[in-house]
Amino acid sequence: MSEIEGYKVVPLRVSAEAEHCHSVFMKEHFIRLMDPNKPKGRTLFILNVPPYVTKQSLEKFYQQYGPIEFVTFAEKPGRDETEKWHENFTDFSNVKPPFKFKVAYVVFKKNTSLGRALEASAINLFSDTTKESFIESGMQLWHAQYQEEILDIEQTQKHIDEYMAAYDERERLALEAAKNSAADADGWITVGKQGRSSGFEQKESILNKLEEKMEKGKKKKELTNFYTFQIRESKMKNILELRKKFEEDKKKIEMIKQTRRFKPF
Repeated sequence: MSEIEGYKVVPLRVSAEAEHCHSVFMKEHFIRLMDPNKPKGRTLFILNVPPYVTKQSLEKFYQQYGPIEFVTFAEKPGRDETEKWHENFTDFSNVKPPFKFKVAYVVFKKNTSLGRALEASAINLFSDTTKESFIESGMQLWHAQYQEEILDIEQTQKHIDEYMAAYDERERLALEAAKNSAADADGWITVGKQGRSSGFEQKESILNKLEEKMEKGKKKKELTNFYTFQIRESKMKNILELRKKFEEDKKKIEMIKQTRRFKPF
């Protein structure tokens, strides 16, 4: 079994009759920044995993070396890459993990299991007795994918009940916070009609008074003849008012002339 830069190169077979096989690279997972989801001494790291390899197939193979806690995938090595791989993927959505080459993390429950797994000379994803492959293909794969699209009624109802119970609990806490004028998780305080901080009743008359006060406040704070356009507009307005007054005075003079009460000479 050869090694490349600390990785052990092992063949990966999906059937006993396979003459040519794929090679993967594996070693003990270790990084400077410890990841609690990939504990040191219990995590096997595998590179160049083919797209068709599933978590179940790896679990079936590696369980011979000891109990497995879980198997997870990622597009590339990295602390947050596992979360990105499962992003937007839920049991009740049509979003599926990408079908591409990936890396795998096999987390064992015991440290001794990792040492035995690293001594494996090949990864055979098929049964040693029946020679049946752990990888589904053909009609078997199509049937499994079709069955996954059909929702389990009991599981769906359980998911709905859990969601609604959590929603009711959030609403109850929000109502109690409103009564006690306590801040919610986002830092907002809901004002209710009980207690000292009951706020004001939103009647139309009260709202009108508040709007009038706000308008007065705006007028007081507004700067006049400060900007160039304000000075220009005030001059134009003054000219218009003078013209209007001049026209009104002319009309008054004509009316006085008609009544013969105007004697300029």
